[in-house]
Amino acid sequence: MSKARKRLARALLALAIGLASAPAFAQQVGEIEGRVALSRKKLFGKPERVADVRDVVVYVTGFTSAPPTRAPATLDQRGEQFAPRLLPVVAGQEVAFPNRDRIYHNVFSVSPVKSFDLGQYKSSDAPKRERFERAGLVPVYCNIHPHMIAYVVVLENAAYALAAPDGTFTIRGVLPGRHTLHAWTPGAEPVRREIEVATGVTARADFELTARAIPGHKRKDGTEYPPPGSELER
Repeated sequence: MSKARKRLARALLALAIGLASAPAFAQQVGEIEGRVALSRKKLFGKPERVADVRDVVVYVTGFTSAPPTRAPATLDQRGEQFAPRLLPVVAGQEVAFPNRDRIYHNVFSVSPVKSFDLGQYKSSDAPKRERFERAGLVPVYCNIHPHMIAYVVVLENAAYALAAPDGTFTIRGVLPGRHTLHAWTPGAEPVRREIEVATGVTARADFELTARAIPGHKRKDGTEYPPPGSELER
C-alpha cells in the first residue's frame, strides 16, 4: 500500500473512532432546565410581573472551560442602542463592537473587571474589539449617548443559557456532580442555588428575580452628560 493510501486509511479510522465515541461522550453529561420569573419594582405598590424575560442569564460556576474558538461575540450599536443588552461570554473570549449607525459612538467601561475606551468611531470605521480575560460583570456605555447601556457577563465556562421570552431555559452538556447555579438580570441581585447533575438526566431549577430601576451613570471622565440635543450628544 502506498504512503498516501496508508495516511488516508489512518485518517478514516480516526474519523470512525471519533464518530463512534461521540454518543458515548454525550451520555456522560447531563442538562439543567427550568423557568425564571421576573418582577420589577415600582416607585409605589407591589412589584409587577414582567412578561418578557429574555434579559436573564442562568449559569453554572465552580469549573473553567476554554473560550469558543469561533468568530468573536458581537455587541452591536444600532439605533442608538446596544444589541443585545445582555451578552454572556466565556473568560478569554473576544467581543467585537461594530457601529451600525451613521453617527459617532464611543464605547467604554470603567468596570474593575475590564476597563477600556474604544474612542469615537462611526459605521464606516472597522469594528473595535476587546478581549475579556477575567470573569465578572462589565457594564458598557456610550460616552455620547447616556441611554446606551449593555452588560457583558464574563463567565468561567460555557455552561450557561439566556432565558427565552417566557422565562424557560436549558443548559446542555453539564458535567455530572454538584454545582452552583446562578440567575441574574440587570437591576436585580443574583440568585443562586445548589443543584445535582447526573449523567443523562435533566435536572430542574426555577428562579424568582426582582429587579429595581438602574441608576444613571456618568461619562468616562466622571463628568455629567450634556443636555439632550446639544452638539456633544449628537
